[in-house]
Amino acid sequence: MVIRRLIVLVLIVMLGVSAQAETLRFVENGKEAVSDKKTGLSWQKGDSHLELKKGLSWYEAIEYVNKKNREKFGGHNDWRLPTLEELKNIWDPNRPLRNKDGEPVGMASPFVGGGSYYLWTADERNLDHAWYFGLGQKEEYFNLKELGDLEQGVRIVRGDKKGGKSQ
Repeated sequence: MVIRRLIVLVLIVMLGVSAQAETLRFVENGKEAVSDKKTGLSWQKGDSHLELKKGLSWYEAIEYVNKKNREKFGGHNDWRLPTLEELKNIWDPNRPLRNKDGEPVGMASPFVGGGSYYLWTADERNLDHAWYFGLGQKEEYFNLKELGDLEQGVRIVRGDKKGGKSQ
């Protein structure tokens, strides 16, 4: 019985330390951005849907990035669309945020909830398609670049590009 309690206590401590370390991974970087200490990337705290109240096609997502760069969003003009790998790297099913429809999404609490479930990536698939990422179940899909039929949004990122999806 004592050994069982000791094992449970060790597991609780280990899980608590792991959760605390993950929480410390993402820190607010001003009022508009979140820094990822693990990758060195800086992310938009919210996403395009929070600002525009609508989904975007991939082409509109590119225009959104360009607009944010012209405005020097967060004091910088080198924002871009994230790669699929970068979005997968910040996803965790145990994180508490919810999207605009109240569905759970795997984003850490320094990020802002209430946005899109699906986010466009910089990764293209042939000439007419691009990849997007589902935040609820770590889903990878591609769609015609001209469609925003699932109310896809974009969460812009800055820093050295990490990975990418091959066609």
